[in-house]
Amino acid sequence: MINPESLSNVKLKKATGEKDRSAPNYQLALQGEVTQEKEAERRDYLFSTGLDRWYSSLKDKTFKTEFLSIRPDEARTIIQHWERFFKERTSNDPEPTPETGLSIPIELSDMAQRIESVINKLSPNGKGVFVKLSTRSPKDSHFAFMKAKRHYTSQLATIRAEGSKGPSLNDKLILLQESVINSLNVKTGEEAVQLLASSTRVGEDLQYALDTGESSGPIDPLQLSETCSLVLREWVDIPLWAEFRGFVWGRELTSIGQYNHPVVFPQLQSLVPLIQSDLETFYDSIKAQIPIDRYIIDFAWTPEQVYLVEINPFDGEIVFPASTGLWDWEKDKEQMMKGPLELRIRTIEQDPLLLRNTTDPMWRAVLDQ
Repeated sequence: MINPESLSNVKLKKATGEKDRSAPNYQLALQGEVTQEKEAERRDYLFSTGLDRWYSSLKDKTFKTEFLSIRPDEARTIIQHWERFFKERTSNDPEPTPETGLSIPIELSDMAQRIESVINKLSPNGKGVFVKLSTRSPKDSHFAFMKAKRHYTSQLATIRAEGSKGPSLNDKLILLQESVINSLNVKTGEEAVQLLASSTRVGEDLQYALDTGESSGPIDPLQLSETCSLVLREWVDIPLWAEFRGFVWGRELTSIGQYNHPVVFPQLQSLVPLIQSDLETFYDSIKAQIPIDRYIIDFAWTPEQVYLVEINPFDGEIVFPASTGLWDWEKDKEQMMKGPLELRIRTIEQDPLLLRNTTDPMWRAVLDQ
């Protein structure tokens, strides 16, 4: 796409042990008095970045996608299922596994059938699809994590059986991240509903969509579909190291970081100038078609092309629900607002104790094996 020799002036900043910004900053979003006007502004901004709002104008820049409506009764059933089996779980409850499955309420059978029809259309070769809401994905799905844990354990046992030196914590975390991503590949409608019904992110977004629509009376299916819909996307294999998160302020791309930021990817180190230039060129080609001024934008990079993955709210005041990774809003605010553009990657493996302690507790238990 671009001659690497012409990129000698592109800035690269090494990241070592910066403050971890992997957790969503909901606290910042909730600061101050929440007036009805502010709540409406927050709500409109949150849903304005949904995939359904920009896909039609940028479909040739992203993955092939199909949309399905969610009925209000289906949304309520998913929320109830999530609350009953995951928010209110006790330590004595048995964990669902890929073998036993996660029972799906009969009320969601029609949804599973609708999803399966779209899967057959998007993936006639059986490769599978990625399922999400127009707002967020079920990447925190408990059921998916059980699948990922099983795959990770099997892969780790194979590595150890080969007799080579045991993997570092950095390498183990990469292996677990890959297992989690692969666990989100679904090939049936039932699998898709299992992911959706076991995700806090999905439950929260559906609850918010229902609350939004029902603020002035009972919500109808059209109202809900205008706020939040079901999304199925073709499955494209993208290496973990080739995913990036960018920050846009005033319609300008000001900062970029590796998406999977806790780890070091050896493959990435020599490619940064080329990737930064490719992402900047790609962004310049699409920014006029994105209807908001400030947002987080996720990219997938390949030598042949760049993909727009998704857009998330970002303004530091009203809605601020996504990870900033190697960028710290409190420390880097001015550059994240004004530039100059910089792509940050991690070049030195973190201290194992620090890396372990800043990892999600559920992941930590698996990594300790």
